[in-house]
Amino acid sequence: MSFETLSQIDKAQIIDTLLEHQFFKMPDGRQLYEATEEELRLLICSQLEQGNDYTFL
Repeated sequence: MSFETLSQIDKAQIIDTLLEHQFFKMPDGRQLYEATEEELRLLICSQLEQGNDYTFL
């Protein structure tokens, strides 16, 4: 059995996960694919810090 950590997940997987959770754009209005991998990771982390009950990844 193997577990993936956030550092092992690529940009496409992050975008797929965000789309599944109804995130279609970055907070500044850009498309998800226009953001860097780091920006996408920060978006997920900010949602978790805000206490949203999303199960990411």
